[in-house]
Amino acid sequence: MDRTGGTRADKQIEHFDSTTVVCGGTNFNHSKAVIEPDATQLHVYETIAQPLVHKFLEGYDVDMISYGQTGSGKTFTMFGPPFSMEKAAKALGPNGGAGVSSDGIVLPEHGIILRSGLEILQAVEAMNNGDSRTATLHGSMVEMSILTLTDQSVVDLINNRKICFVDKAHHLQGASMVPLRTAGDVVRMASSVETRLVRGTKMNDTSSRSHCCAVFTLSIAQGDRYQQTRFQFFDLMGSERFKGGNAAHNTGASSKSSMGGWEGIFANLSLSALMSAVEQAAKQRRRGSNKKQANPMLDMSLTDLLSGSFRGHAITAMVTCVSQAPRNGGETYLTLKYGSGMASLLNIPKTAKWKCLSKNVDKAMKEHRSVATIVQRGVAGKYQALRSAQLAQWENEVEVLNELMSKREGK
Repeated sequence: MDRTGGTRADKQIEHFDSTTVVCGGTNFNHSKAVIEPDATQLHVYETIAQPLVHKFLEGYDVDMISYGQTGSGKTFTMFGPPFSMEKAAKALGPNGGAGVSSDGIVLPEHGIILRSGLEILQAVEAMNNGDSRTATLHGSMVEMSILTLTDQSVVDLINNRKICFVDKAHHLQGASMVPLRTAGDVVRMASSVETRLVRGTKMNDTSSRSHCCAVFTLSIAQGDRYQQTRFQFFDLMGSERFKGGNAAHNTGASSKSSMGGWEGIFANLSLSALMSAVEQAAKQRRRGSNKKQANPMLDMSLTDLLSGSFRGHAITAMVTCVSQAPRNGGETYLTLKYGSGMASLLNIPKTAKWKCLSKNVDKAMKEHRSVATIVQRGVAGKYQALRSAQLAQWENEVEVLNELMSKREGK
């Protein structure tokens, strides 16, 4: 995107085909696919996301990351144009999107997340109407932004921006897990992205000023065993330039003098932490070690949620979005280098373990009672939000497992 002209960069996209991009004389061919600018959203979904949806339904955790400079099309790829999710929610009609069909709901401009959620929902419906398995699907959505240089913020976009955390298992703690039983439920969950923090920059009018993470949690029971997996979609805030004619911000003032500048600093810092985590994970795998890295930069919420990709067995994919505008050639080159670096993250995917359903229902209820007792006694100010998040987490877990038990007994 090229709103205000800028200056032509030294590096430019010279050529691309179905597997390789040549930029600034360098070949970037680590991608599974290179998708042309005029490709449809359906083609993008079928090429990139649909195979991962199928692996998710087979029992794998999946992380999908959308990366690129500000204004390069990350949010468009994940959700669609600005306000498209809000329009989809308003267009559900009098029945509110009852049933699981996507007919009349998915429009050509809609992106990966809505399409994925609806395909997963239809698979869940088939499980519940088919063999001995029972399944439930739940959705969450949070944004990660910055309050101060040393204070990150994780808030629930579904539940009035309530403060959330990342727990020791590297999952969202305190975020709403809304049941997704109909197509309308999936649309309404996806439409919560419209409450995400946005701000205008020199690159575009509605720049996302936070990282957004949408999560589909799939729980499947068979007999007294159950398996729980997560498909996490990361729509990252764009990398930004602060100096020169192609800066995303006003170069006449310090980047630290505005909230938009601080947000850009947070974006670049957290994206640097992400690449640092990738490099360390790749190095440790080569050495055959799976110990937690010591780098304090890796304790950022973004990298914490991606632990399944760094130290676990999640299937990981990254959509690298680039701009063809002459002013963005340098950023495009750096984006492709970043994507090439991500390709070094070669873990060994494994399906999630099956656990005892009845025992884990009892455990979840016990944990919920324990935290509820602590909250009832009173919690010191700075720990109130954390305890509230823990209580919500165990409430979610109890509800999900009880729903599985109920479905199992009803078969």
